[in-house]
Amino acid sequence: MKKWFMIGLISLILGVTACSPSSKEAKPEKETVEVVKKEEESETKVEKEVTKEEEKTEVVTADKELIQYYVDDVRDAYMQVSDLAVQWDELRMGASNGEIDSYTFATAIYEEILPQNMFVLENIEAIIPPNDDIAATHELLIDAISKQHIAFSEVAAGMDANDPDKITKANEILNEVRKLDREFGRKMETLIKEYGID
Repeated sequence: MKKWFMIGLISLILGVTACSPSSKEAKPEKETVEVVKKEEESETKVEKEVTKEEEKTEVVTADKELIQYYVDDVRDAYMQVSDLAVQWDELRMGASNGEIDSYTFATAIYEEILPQNMFVLENIEAIIPPNDDIAATHELLIDAISKQHIAFSEVAAGMDANDPDKITKANEILNEVRKLDREFGRKMETLIKEYGID
């Protein structure tokens, strides 16, 4: 009887052991589930990255078009600034050479230079920058043209009153204008390279 009891007990133990999963067998199932989850998460992440990259490309393309329009408008306005600078230099050289008297010089500033400068300033202020970064750069140009207007007014007033202090002040303002102009030019070059603008 003991023999049958022992055989039954051994069979029962073997049966329980065979039916219950061992800790070694359970781990691979868990690892398989975790690997599948990680692969699914990784695929989802890749899909999200691709979607973000596509959105970024669409935004850059849209931005590029707006920036191209902005750059074209600024180039046109800047040509007017250049034409005004040439006219100013001719007038200034004529006054320094004695070809133009102070009255004619001041009159030319009041009647030609200042109205043209105001026209250019209004054109530049009418240009709408496509984003905040470019708006900050655009403000440099507006500031430069505004200060240039002040400097031209000081020169004309100095010539009218024969006041060398006003001329000195005007020259200091024009130096600031040149600095702003250079800074604006550098930022525009960076912008053009960054967006691949023609």
